[in-house]
Amino acid sequence: MSNWGVIQFLAGVLHPVLTTIESFVHDWGLAVILFTLLVRMILFPFSVRQARFAWKNRKFSKAMMELRKKLGDKPEKLREETTKLALEHKFNPFGAIGTAILQMPVFAAVYALFYHFGSDITSFLVPWSSALGVSDPTHAMPILAALFTAGGALVPLIQPEGIEQAAMLKKMTPMMMMLPIMLFVLWKAPVAISLYMSTTAVWGMLERTFLRSKFAVARFRLDPDAIFSGGQGGVPASEDETKKA
Repeated sequence: MSNWGVIQFLAGVLHPVLTTIESFVHDWGLAVILFTLLVRMILFPFSVRQARFAWKNRKFSKAMMELRKKLGDKPEKLREETTKLALEHKFNPFGAIGTAILQMPVFAAVYALFYHFGSDITSFLVPWSSALGVSDPTHAMPILAALFTAGGALVPLIQPEGIEQAAMLKKMTPMMMMLPIMLFVLWKAPVAISLYMSTTAVWGMLERTFLRSKFAVARFRLDPDAIFSGGQGGVPASEDETKKA
């Protein structure tokens, strides 16, 4: 089966899900939003995996900084120790990329699904557009989706600390480049796709905020340096409890 065949197959699987949701809410715009939330909930384990990778990346980066301080003038030894460190931490620098790649077919299938919406599929949420299957004549939805997506990119998976905060500021410029890219992609795209992207971006911001909470870090055991107490529902154990154990 070709890549396009896989996307068509996924779109065929998703279509009855969307129509079923619409049969309950009786509005295609609301159906798209609820459908998007359903997709994001299904993909939530991948977000947890990305958050866990971010924590592991922080630990690995700190260890690498120490190595560079000690072996900065010994490049051969530094490369050798870096390899050992990566094996010790079971760190794969392409881990986050792999997770993103896994999500790409789903997004492509959703795009294909919405791109073939009929001209009679309307919504009270976007009264200025004749249908969700056509482009927005005012371009308001593409602009909204682009702003939400760019804003969401500024919310990190883990709370930045120290040097990471400066690194975040350096990343703001390339992140802001997402605005024209998103506008280019969505400018002539069906309104449903902009609605999907807007909902996805808002969900993403809330999801990343949640994954940064102490509850989520403990519940999903994201921090590799934390010691979790099995008797307290996954709450990180205090130093006193650790000593007693």
